[in-house]
Amino acid sequence: MLSRAKRVILSSNMDNKHSILIVDDEPYILSSLVRVLEAEDRQILTASSAEEATELLKDKGAAQIIISDNRLPQATGIDFLIKTKRLYPDTVRILMTGYPDLTSTMDAINRAHIWRYILKPIEMEELRVLAKQAIEYYNIIRENRLLLQIARQQSDFIKKLKEIYPQLADTDFRNSGYSLDETRVARMLEDFMKRYYPDKNQEE
Repeated sequence: MLSRAKRVILSSNMDNKHSILIVDDEPYILSSLVRVLEAEDRQILTASSAEEATELLKDKGAAQIIISDNRLPQATGIDFLIKTKRLYPDTVRILMTGYPDLTSTMDAINRAHIWRYILKPIEMEELRVLAKQAIEYYNIIRENRLLLQIARQQSDFIKKLKEIYPQLADTDFRNSGYSLDETRVARMLEDFMKRYYPDKNQEE
């Protein structure tokens, strides 16, 4: 039953296109990035300022991936990404910068939980690969969160059953195959993230 419920939820998510928001005040850069990143399973959104991007997110909803230049009119890309982190914590944030200052870059990573940064002039093949990895990372985060949510719901359900039927023993649930320990699931997910995404683990 649980596996079927998970498949239903995941399949509904997969029906939607992956949304990528690109923020840059230079039109030719925007058009170049759109050409590189567009695909049938993606919705590409663009904005020329942090303000325009914020309004776009309010209108369209959270984007799965945000790729923002750091030098924007009236606000830095870092400040914009910090704001989106608070409003849309699941969004994968990528910073574009032409000034590889290590101190400011590390500060941006820590404050905005930026997943990756990319240097200008942009190597388009690198960006294409990075976008694909970002989408995969987003999907992993959402699926892991869903699995943990299912574990919590099942834990609550079993707890209520025990209150109603105190004669049931823990072994009855374990032997049934429906028992999913929340702590064990959380530990498994943490180990997975440390193994495959060590950079992200350090940022948080």
